[in-house]
Amino acid sequence: MHLKLRNILAVLAVLTAITCQPVAAERPTAPNLLPYNTVVYLRVDDFPSLGDDFQRTSLGRIRNDVAVAPLVDRLYNEFINAFPQIEDELGVSVEDLLELPTGEVAISLAVTDTGRPMFAFIADVGENVGTATTLLERAEFEHINNAGDLSQELIGDTEVTLFANPGDDDDVYSFIKEETVVLCSSELMATHLISVWEGTATDADRTLADNRKFTDIMRNSTGADDYQPQISFFADPLTLIKSTTQDNFQAQAAIALLPTLGVDGFKAVGGSIIVAPPGFDTMAHFHLSLGSPRRGVLNLLTFGEGDMTPEEWVSNDVMNYNTIYWDLEQSYAELTKVVDSILGAGYFENMVEENINTPAEISLQDDVIAHFGGRLTMIQQVVDAEKLNGNSMGIGIKLKDADKFAEFCDEFLAEKAPFITKQSHNGVTYYQPPQGGPRPVPPNVNPQNPNFQNSAQPQPQVQTAQQNFQRNFRIPSPTFAIVGDTLILADSDLIVFSAIDTMQGQGDRLSDADDFKLIADAVKSQTGETQPSALSFNRPEQALKFIYDLALGEQAQSALQRGAENNDFLRTLNSAFQDHPLPPFEEISKYMAPAGGVLFNRPTGLHYLSFSMNPENQ
Repeated sequence: MHLKLRNILAVLAVLTAITCQPVAAERPTAPNLLPYNTVVYLRVDDFPSLGDDFQRTSLGRIRNDVAVAPLVDRLYNEFINAFPQIEDELGVSVEDLLELPTGEVAISLAVTDTGRPMFAFIADVGENVGTATTLLERAEFEHINNAGDLSQELIGDTEVTLFANPGDDDDVYSFIKEETVVLCSSELMATHLISVWEGTATDADRTLADNRKFTDIMRNSTGADDYQPQISFFADPLTLIKSTTQDNFQAQAAIALLPTLGVDGFKAVGGSIIVAPPGFDTMAHFHLSLGSPRRGVLNLLTFGEGDMTPEEWVSNDVMNYNTIYWDLEQSYAELTKVVDSILGAGYFENMVEENINTPAEISLQDDVIAHFGGRLTMIQQVVDAEKLNGNSMGIGIKLKDADKFAEFCDEFLAEKAPFITKQSHNGVTYYQPPQGGPRPVPPNVNPQNPNFQNSAQPQPQVQTAQQNFQRNFRIPSPTFAIVGDTLILADSDLIVFSAIDTMQGQGDRLSDADDFKLIADAVKSQTGETQPSALSFNRPEQALKFIYDLALGEQAQSALQRGAENNDFLRTLNSAFQDHPLPPFEEISKYMAPAGGVLFNRPTGLHYLSFSMNPENQ
């Protein structure tokens, strides 16, 4: 009985000793490890998880489609087999390299008080420590063979390998700690990382997580439901430039102008990418951090806010739609102030007067800019699916008084540009410059002297080149018109005709489309009642179909087959497509969903949210 009791007490003592042992803390994440003065930063939260999340996106689903996967696998295997020398040179295979990261991966650049940049790379490798060790050992071998110095030193409790180059400051410090590989370019950086990691850092050893510029941007770069980003990035270019040009007189002189220009109000830029959050395919945040109040060139960003519903002239046939509230009249006034503050009072107006107003006999500010109503809309539409430049761009500028601006256009064009023709479509006037483009040259005509007939010396090369150009490229037909209260300019008359027809109710409008309403609802769910300054709407399916049709067209396939005769890469690509042809586009389009974006003009800066929907939620 006493023996049994002693055994129980012994077990309890062992358990107590085990539980009382200090638990090894997980290493700090990159923001809590990198130094405060980090000026460039890119982080992947979990590399394998990012790959898993990608499989749930539209591209991931397309890649795994039974009709597409064999082609992708074939191309991947061809890529792997194309680099057999990698294993000989590095000691590990391409597959081992691709599978090396098992968690967080971060790359950064920081600056010291003396302006010296410090690089750092951090990667969790987990059970792949052996692969990482092999790579470092191979690097050590090559470094010594190239007359480099190799040494080990102890920083804190961590053994660090120093790759030094005699007579050169490009040293590299490397170490593996807790299944994490670290490379950095200075002893100062290595000491900081290790001291923070091991808990011996002082209050002076602040980290990036203490940097207000960084935290403000990261706080603005999560979703409405606090979706944590898989990828985050940050940059403080002004601090980087100021620090690394301390000994450059010309650069410092240029930097001294920044306050005058107001550029010193630019703080930092950054954001995040969230892959496959609930209800979405992808989501990305981009934040431009600006000081308040804004001065100088930053005052040119005179963005307003308002209703983002597409105007009545925007057809449902558009592939992309972007609209922004921008007070161009105020921007013009701010530009005048900025230029005059540098070059002297009245300089900007004198320059405009001399180069624009006097030659054209107009007032750029009063006759043109003053008519703009504060909203710009840009659309993109396919007008010729068989041409490489078959996408046409249109710009709509809202006018304060359309009739008055039309009178100005008629008077100005009649006097200064009589070559621009005035025509009508469904009762709406539109304007076009003379249409032109390359024309075929008869084979018996010398292109240098069209009047000289030379049947003995035809010009088949010129003819073939011009015919190929006309066959592959659309000849633009620049056109503009005032449709309703909007000035529309486009590189194709078909865009203007479509706008006129849609305005008159002869076609479906984008504002009534279900996919646009889906994007508008998604914007509201993410931003609440806050009015944005700009909105974008995209139909990736149309963009992909345009590329898909071109890639599978007779011309592209013929060019690929001809190129495969003398090019190994094209030969492999052609063989893969022959063995595993792409399926009909309808099999691909089911994975596509509309995308959108929204811009906010906040006191702290500009914030842009871009996202694409999950096709399952359509």
